[in-house]
Amino acid sequence: MSVMDTSYYPMPPESATLTVYVPGYSDYFEFDFVLGEINILNSYSFGFTTSETDGFTQLPDGVYTLILNTCPDLGQNKRYHLRTCKIDCRLAAQWVKYLDCCDDDKMLYYLDRVDFLLRGAEAHADLCNPTKATELYRKADDLLRRIELDC
Repeated sequence: MSVMDTSYYPMPPESATLTVYVPGYSDYFEFDFVLGEINILNSYSFGFTTSETDGFTQLPDGVYTLILNTCPDLGQNKRYHLRTCKIDCRLAAQWVKYLDCCDDDKMLYYLDRVDFLLRGAEAHADLCNPTKATELYRKADDLLRRIELDC
């Protein structure tokens, strides 16, 4: 995951920290944050893997809460990001399965519905409504699971 602060500061802060709440984890993670540069966070950063260069695990999908704090204190900047990498891959596999070999309009409707729910969830996360984003993500995941199980 890459994060960059593009804010304008009348007086440049001396330092900054980024607090990240990862979906599925009750504890938060805090990182030194370099303003004006791209900050990369991966499974090693969060302690999910033990090697800096090998064997990265995928970060979980879901709504991430990112809180930027600067020193001196210029106020807190909170944003939400919905990560959909895993579910997007699952959805792509279903599109490939049904698009080339099936004229089932009903199934194509359901695949469109999953995509629609995910885009809505991303919009809600971007507009600082994490509860609705999570709700829509879960609906998309549930529908996609039913499709995968041929229900």
